[in-house]
Amino acid sequence: MAKDYYDVLGVQRSASEKEIKQAYRKLARKWHPDVNPGNKEAEERFKEINRAYEVLSSKENRAKYDRYGENWEQAEAYEKARQQAEASGFRTESFDFGGVFSGNGGGFEDILGGIFGGRRRAGPMRGLNVEQP
Repeated sequence: MAKDYYDVLGVQRSASEKEIKQAYRKLARKWHPDVNPGNKEAEERFKEINRAYEVLSSKENRAKYDRYGENWEQAEAYEKARQQAEASGFRTESFDFGGVFSGNGGGFEDILGGIFGGRRRAGPMRGLNVEQP
């Protein structure tokens, strides 16, 4: 599971932009590869800190992250799918689209099966036997 960006920077979810920036600068100085030459752990930690700051320093990205969590980058696809589903009369308030985008759910196969009432078949479908001359 991905780490929470607020935890990475050591700030509360209610932190101001100034607090986020201060936390980032403090951690970036501590874990910078130039300060820790050859330390792979420091290098990875520095990348993680930069990624967290990249997301939380942008108002738009932070709002998406706060709403969708680690799936924040798929937010636009989620919203578009939700709007299309609602436009076609599909009730979305009782459906969790999260699994569709994270790979944890059954995906579109489950959605279509739910809409059309179909069942999944186990194994190959029966067909005609064709003999070759």
